Amino acid sequence: MKPYRKFKNFQIRWKEALGRPECPYLYRWTFIFFGYSIRIHHWLRSDDRRFFHDHSTDLISIILKGRYKNVTPNGEFEVKAGSIWKAKAGSIWKAKAASRHYLDIPKEGAWTLLLCSRKYRNWGFWDKEDHMLRPLEYFHRYGIIQDENYQ
Repeated sequence: MKPYRKFKNFQIRWKEALGRPECPYLYRWTFIFFGYSIRIHHWLRSDDRRFFHDHSTDLISIILKGRYKNVTPNGEFEVKAGSIWKAKAGSIWKAKAASRHYLDIPKEGAWTLLLCSRKYRNWGFWDKEDHMLRPLEYFHRYGIIQDENYQ
């Protein structure tokens, strides 16, 4: 059975595991309305920290429970809080789709609510030569992190 039901302008995706099936880094619930989405993320592990990634939509993120560090290449995010912004429950931040970052998740994990605009670009990982690699190309080239203890 598919993990979601698809309708023309409306989708619900329930508890999708992202990452390796035996060791996901987050679970995601997604509600899509005419291209806009509301997502709930239960973060178990950090994003892949080898390279920064961006997004396909602009977004607003609200931390519901827990905390994390949002790490950017230039040391500043919209909140102008230094090289690493230590976000905690109740924190709200917004990001443009092209903003590069990764999230450092502590062992306790975190829960977030994301409000996303319509998709208007492809997203990917940015290598050291400043080339954008789509996810499949990125993981084919660099592999998936195999360490279950990777936080």
